[in-house]
Amino acid sequence: MVLLLGASITAGIFVFHVAVVPLIFKYSKTFRRHLIFANFVQWPINVDFDDLKASGVDGGRNFNIEYKSKVANCDIKIGVWHILPKSAYEKLKGSFEGNADKEELNRLMDSELSDSKYPVMLYCHGNSNSRATSHRVQIYKFFQQMDYHTIAFDYRGYGDSTNVTPSEDGVVEDALIVYDWLQTTVEKAPTKPPIYIWGHSLGTGISSHLLGNLDKLSKNILERPKPLPLPNGLILEAPFNNLADEIYYHPLAKLVSWLPYFESTFVSPFTACRVHAFRSDEHLARAPRLPALLLHARDDRIVPHCVGHKLYRSVLESRAAGGATIKLHSYDEKENLGHKWICLAKDLSEVVGEFVSNHR
Repeated sequence: MVLLLGASITAGIFVFHVAVVPLIFKYSKTFRRHLIFANFVQWPINVDFDDLKASGVDGGRNFNIEYKSKVANCDIKIGVWHILPKSAYEKLKGSFEGNADKEELNRLMDSELSDSKYPVMLYCHGNSNSRATSHRVQIYKFFQQMDYHTIAFDYRGYGDSTNVTPSEDGVVEDALIVYDWLQTTVEKAPTKPPIYIWGHSLGTGISSHLLGNLDKLSKNILERPKPLPLPNGLILEAPFNNLADEIYYHPLAKLVSWLPYFESTFVSPFTACRVHAFRSDEHLARAPRLPALLLHARDDRIVPHCVGHKLYRSVLESRAAGGATIKLHSYDEKENLGHKWICLAKDLSEVVGEFVSNHR
């Protein structure tokens, strides 16, 4: 009886694994969307985004950007952090102590950004959690030590931003709005600071989509007569070339890759449908003048190094007739940096510092 029950359970699990899961994956757009964005995962919980210090961030402020979304046809509020470079923070440190006047602090930080001599990093995070999660805070600290301004934000459906179901076009629109705000803030400065966009994981797909289609997005979404300028450079941490390949090469795919219908059920939905495709290889081919630095750990178990390398080769080939520099910097497995911790790499300051200096 026990053996019969065990065999029944095993058979049930097997049927679910080889029949039910593939059907759900192929026909449920909702399931695939949850898998891609994972915004239902929010950690840490109960974050006070106004209290950056409680999240481990010094010298920063919280504010919102509000706009009418053309993608979702609704009002969107985006939560944003602006974190000062180390030198600017040391100068204004007293303004953050005690019961600081928030309006005066905002005025001072606006001035520091608009008249800055320091580079600005616009950070596009990956899926799940918010801008307050630990590995993201770690990269902000790195930017601060490098004397860079940090602009970190949450897309719709994440953190304290408007709880609207995210989509590829939607999160790209959010990134566009923040980028537009940043360019507008600094464009009248006597000496405009260099601006860089840093994307991590899913954020590499978002930032690549944004910059590869900046002219069209400026016209269609912002209704600008002239397109926004490209940033000085793009830095992609743990990137993938497109979502279909990311699914195909993901370590968990080994559980189902032996199925004869693996590609038609797990890969084809991202190949055939452009709604959630994140085709960074195609997008970046449209931006040959954009310098790019790719950072990838060989022990990345979430976004395998091979798909980052495929993106590098694809962009390099698209620039065979000429274009800006693209470089791939890989980290050995023995460094144990994985998917989230390139921010702790010993040579990161040298690698990023050289890229920023060469493309100011």
